[in-house]
Amino acid sequence: MAGGSAEGRRVFVSTLPAGPGERRLALAVVLVSVAIFLSAVPFAKVPLGQIWAFIPIYQSALVVNDLITAVLLFGQFGFLRSRALLVLAGGYLFTAFMAVSHMLTFPGLFGPTGLLGAGPQSTAWLFMFWHGGFPLCVIAYALLKNDTRDIDGPAGRAGVAISSSLAAIVAVVCGLTLLATAGQHALPAIMRGNQYTAVMLSVVSTTWVLSLLALVVLWRRRPHAVLDLWLMVVMCAWVFDIALAAVLNGGRFDLGFYAGRIYGLLAASFVLMVLLLENGKLYARLVQSTAEAEAANRAKSDFLSRMSHELRTPLNGIIGFSQLLELDSLTPEQRESVEHIQKGGRHLLTLINEVLDIARIEAGAISISLEPLPVTDVVHSALDLVRPLARGRRITLVDAVAGDDHVMADRQRLQQVLLNLLSNAVKYNRDDGRVEVSCTKAGSGSIRLAIRDTGRGIAPGMLERLYTPFERLDADRSGVEGTGLGLALSRRLVEAMHGTLHVESTVGEGTTFAVELPPAVGRSAVVAGTNGVPPSAATPKTFGTLLYIEDNPANLRLVERIVGYRPGLTLLSAVQGRRGLELARDHQPRAIVLDLHLPDLDGTEVLARLRGDPSTRDIPVVIVSADATPGQVTRLLAQGADSYLTKPLDVSEFLALLDRLFNRTATPCATTT
Repeated sequence: MAGGSAEGRRVFVSTLPAGPGERRLALAVVLVSVAIFLSAVPFAKVPLGQIWAFIPIYQSALVVNDLITAVLLFGQFGFLRSRALLVLAGGYLFTAFMAVSHMLTFPGLFGPTGLLGAGPQSTAWLFMFWHGGFPLCVIAYALLKNDTRDIDGPAGRAGVAISSSLAAIVAVVCGLTLLATAGQHALPAIMRGNQYTAVMLSVVSTTWVLSLLALVVLWRRRPHAVLDLWLMVVMCAWVFDIALAAVLNGGRFDLGFYAGRIYGLLAASFVLMVLLLENGKLYARLVQSTAEAEAANRAKSDFLSRMSHELRTPLNGIIGFSQLLELDSLTPEQRESVEHIQKGGRHLLTLINEVLDIARIEAGAISISLEPLPVTDVVHSALDLVRPLARGRRITLVDAVAGDDHVMADRQRLQQVLLNLLSNAVKYNRDDGRVEVSCTKAGSGSIRLAIRDTGRGIAPGMLERLYTPFERLDADRSGVEGTGLGLALSRRLVEAMHGTLHVESTVGEGTTFAVELPPAVGRSAVVAGTNGVPPSAATPKTFGTLLYIEDNPANLRLVERIVGYRPGLTLLSAVQGRRGLELARDHQPRAIVLDLHLPDLDGTEVLARLRGDPSTRDIPVVIVSADATPGQVTRLLAQGADSYLTKPLDVSEFLALLDRLFNRTATPCATTT
């Protein structure tokens, strides 16, 4: 439905049920109005002075009130698409336009007999048309308010409905004005000078009955919304207006004439005040909701940071020690056991990374850096990474990407998507199969990267479940490993880069996944990524003192074992931040490895003190943390960290970093996530 959710619809006065508080307030207003009306009735025919300024002031205020009310009601219609609201908004617009015609034709105000070719009967008949037309709109609103056939469709349909309503109202007002001016001779005389004729009683009685009928219909059409309640108050004031200004008084410029118009102004103000109060409440609710959403996002980011730390920290020990075992001389059985440990650890790490990435995307906390990227470089890099997996299945990888196409994308995230799609194409392929990567221009002008395999394909009934998290389409029964999150994450990453991910599949023939991304416009030179070769664990020529500030015993032991492969290094350790600062000042290590979660000081505070102390300011600091959120990485690098490594540590990468730091041959190292 175009009107949004049911909960969203119930925040408006036109849909919000009237509570006891609103009922008591409305009843109090009506009782006060009745009391004032009854006190004014005996004096209704008392003549008063002709205050000419009263008419334009009263009519102008009336027009402004009714126009604002109509605009606010049209605004609610734009959201709710309720036919009843469209009719009611039209009713208020009708009264505003009729009030203008009434004021322009009022005798003696702008001319002896008024403007627009008005005669002695014109103003009185316009008053009757005006006060008879609005109750008809209220009756139509009451009859339509429980109609569920809302005006549905795109946003443009609401504008068409409003424009049509405006045109119809203008036409009706112009027609009635023309009838009361140029056609006044066809109407019976209801005014003689400033006094009413006998015909006036029957004409005004009809108008009065319409107002009473509108009040009754509103009362009977339950349940009552807040708007319905105040419309009943309006119709009560409308009845008092007509009674004082056209029934119980004697003519123009008596007490009833003035008092009735004051009731008319109040009638035009009640719904407006309710709508303005509603807008104020909605704005306050919006501000509160925005603050709550921002607090929820901060809490979610803190949760992601904490979960990243808590999940990665034990994996650091599992994967790190298994890598160290690989460097030792092992029997075939032992090496197989170590491979199983690493395989399970990597699977858990992949699952953690994908879950956290999806959560970051939902929280709006994922970092996407769009830049012009050469398609060939990114595809070649992804193919190189998946080639060993394909070789084990004797699957042919075909690189059909040629040319100089560039896309606007994040290099790391695009490679992550391609690697996931290529890995799936290999894992779910048949032995001796084929995987082909091609690049073409799509009809929309975007660049289309297609990955086609020769696997068993996906049944049409399963395609709708393809991007559901943890849904593996019964692949777990085939023994193929996976988390069930790769495709869900890939689609969200592609959409975050303003692209789309499509799939086509034929059972028994294969599947094609296509990534469409916007082309790079005015691209600059792009440096292709390189794949580093892990150094040998036995690299010599590394000497000096390394300080490690870490409170986790398993992580301390792991780094001790890693440093053991560099006999020239001396390792100092501290389990508290303050003790680490003391060791840094006293021993002046060549480098410091710092964990962020310490028992006494936060790691960021330790970093700030190291950079603020002249004796330790120039010592390279490497942050090693399980918190892999991009904002955290960027913030700490900006605060003076030389490098940021995330747990679980890659032993070869960590050794390479130590070699560069201690041999003074490195520039600041790229962040690893």
